[in-house]
Amino acid sequence: MKKSGVQHRITRVYLIQLLLISMATVLGVWATAKIIEQVLVKQALIKEAEHYWSLLDDNPEQPRPNTRHLLGLLNSSAIQDDVPKVLVQLPDGYHRVRLGNEHPIVYIEKHDGSRLYLIFDEQRVSVLAFLFGILPLTGVLLVIYITSFLGWKKSRELLSPLVQLADRLRQAPVDNPALARPDLSDIDADAESEVSVLLRALDSYADRLVTFVERERQFTRDASHELRTPLAVFRANLELLVSQTGDRPLIRRMEDTVDDMEATLETLLMLARTEQTSQDSEVIIVNDLAVNLMERLSPLAERKQIRLQVRQRALMRIAAPEAVLTILLNNLVRNAINYSGSGDVTIVIEEGAVQVVDAGVGMERSELDRMMRPFQRGQSHEGGHGLGLAIVQRLCERYEWELMVASEPGKGTQVQVRF
Repeated sequence: MKKSGVQHRITRVYLIQLLLISMATVLGVWATAKIIEQVLVKQALIKEAEHYWSLLDDNPEQPRPNTRHLLGLLNSSAIQDDVPKVLVQLPDGYHRVRLGNEHPIVYIEKHDGSRLYLIFDEQRVSVLAFLFGILPLTGVLLVIYITSFLGWKKSRELLSPLVQLADRLRQAPVDNPALARPDLSDIDADAESEVSVLLRALDSYADRLVTFVERERQFTRDASHELRTPLAVFRANLELLVSQTGDRPLIRRMEDTVDDMEATLETLLMLARTEQTSQDSEVIIVNDLAVNLMERLSPLAERKQIRLQVRQRALMRIAAPEAVLTILLNNLVRNAINYSGSGDVTIVIEEGAVQVVDAGVGMERSELDRMMRPFQRGQSHEGGHGLGLAIVQRLCERYEWELMVASEPGKGTQVQVRF
């Protein structure tokens, strides 16, 4: 993540910029050198030869060119200069040859039986080019490099608070409200800069968000505690009613509704506790937990004419809070019983996974997506609050378990939790 951050992108941009400037400079110097050699020097030597031939026609005693940079040699019927053998063997035209320790440019041309050799010593010219060309160019490049470095350094300083802010937010433990609000006071930013405005906005947003989350959890805890009392009173009155009038289907249905409501309240309380403080994990044998759950929910399943069974394909142990696994399996099995209508509900223990399979009415894909949202219920005449699958999904996200649901109309539903 850091290698793709804004500071690294700016660094890459500056390095690419310097590389392109350097390449353009080198190519420019090379092209200039070639232009000087191939055009300017060559044309100068051709014109120098034409000028000498015109002077020689007017004055047969005209001396050959002999300056600091140019030496002329002539072979004619009247004049035989000491021309190096390597030059005698060359054809007419423009050449670069090695003479001793030097590597001059040579222009050879014939005129009326005479042959003129113009030897141009470019080393001295190169020194002048270096003094008046390369050194100023080097100075310009140094200025460009220094200003680019200063600009790069300043940009990093300006972006440093933004990078610190991103790292701080990335490391904030969002699953713990007490620590979710990061301390941004030590991030150094100019008072009127955009980063300072962003810091103040984030502080205000974090305050409102933490207050909202804490208020929601406080409400969940208070509501769950407050609702326990009327449910306990209602259950006691149902027991008194059964003792007076006997067991009736309507009373059984009310008892089932009270059981569902109590299970929902326990789940809400457990979620409020686990998201605020982490619960201790212990090694749980899921097979025993499933068998105990089957025995506890068997009366509910029998009253609905459903056969509840456990199929153990593996012995599975998992390190997790027992209350979390109990709530998860309880919601899955109760959902399957409530929406099956009749038939079988099977808890399948596999290697690394638990699967609850029912033979109910099943669901379409659109209805299945809707069922994963809170307070959404399937097409059933049974009681319920539409929280079962939503709670299971929330627990799976909390503990990083994989939840998979498959359903087909008329063939039932399969819910699998892979640990």
